[in-house]
Amino acid sequence: MSNRFFPPKKIDGVGTFQDAGPLQNDPLISALSEVAAIFPLVEEPDFMVSLGTGAPGRTGGKQSMSVSGPLSLWKDGAFPRLWRMFWERMRDRHVKQVFRTHPRYHRLDTEFDGEPPRLDSTKSIDELKLKAQEDHSVTKVIDNIARCAIASRFYFELGSVPEGCNGEYTGFGVILCSIRRGDPAFEGLLDQLSKSSATFYLNNCPILGTFGDRSFISKDGNFRKRVELNLNGRFTISLKQGDSEPCNISGSPYSIEKLITAQGLNAHFGRADHGKRKRSADGDLPTRKRQRI
Repeated sequence: MSNRFFPPKKIDGVGTFQDAGPLQNDPLISALSEVAAIFPLVEEPDFMVSLGTGAPGRTGGKQSMSVSGPLSLWKDGAFPRLWRMFWERMRDRHVKQVFRTHPRYHRLDTEFDGEPPRLDSTKSIDELKLKAQEDHSVTKVIDNIARCAIASRFYFELGSVPEGCNGEYTGFGVILCSIRRGDPAFEGLLDQLSKSSATFYLNNCPILGTFGDRSFISKDGNFRKRVELNLNGRFTISLKQGDSEPCNISGSPYSIEKLITAQGLNAHFGRADHGKRKRSADGDLPTRKRQRI
């Protein structure tokens, strides 16, 4: 328990504070709240990785709790605080159980045959490293995380405001890559995807073209794949690598309305950040500056 090494602190006139580890050792809910606040137009993160530090096996004994502090035992001491944390953890545990079945949630952890070593047991470091390296149960999870991380390098932008009629939209957009030409990882990424016969999918339908041909590269040498749109307001773009399950690219699934707002395509009098509104023409075509009068 972290309270054993980081005892509670009392600030006069403010209250008592303690390390949040016992209450929320896996701060998933806090992280999701931050994502919602920072990226209000994004429905959910591309993927979530939860890193554990080991847990007792299912046949292991009960973990002991040992806390200390200068406070009164029955006023605001260890037992009342741990009692409140117990109920909070029960609520938090149910939320975690829901997320563990979520396809974007990935948990990396290992189980011990008995009790985990103490937090201050430096002699156990080599043993812990070896156990993590030999735990093959996390191999599949790591492979899934790697595929999600690669897919999240790609994102979609509208090329212009789509034409809408009766809930159907017609237009085009482009799939771009956050790794730019000149980055040492750029060629390696495209080569890896080409060897695995990777394919983009629009609403489960493959997008024509293969990694390595010129339809995936813009005139400036960066990644750029044009996508024709003829769909309703929501759509999904995913990347299938080899025989694995497709992974959504960054921000997918998309909403036409949210993309228009995020890109400022509806800012007819200029955007709040004073950025230029994208023209309706294809991004590869050169545009001339407006002549001054």
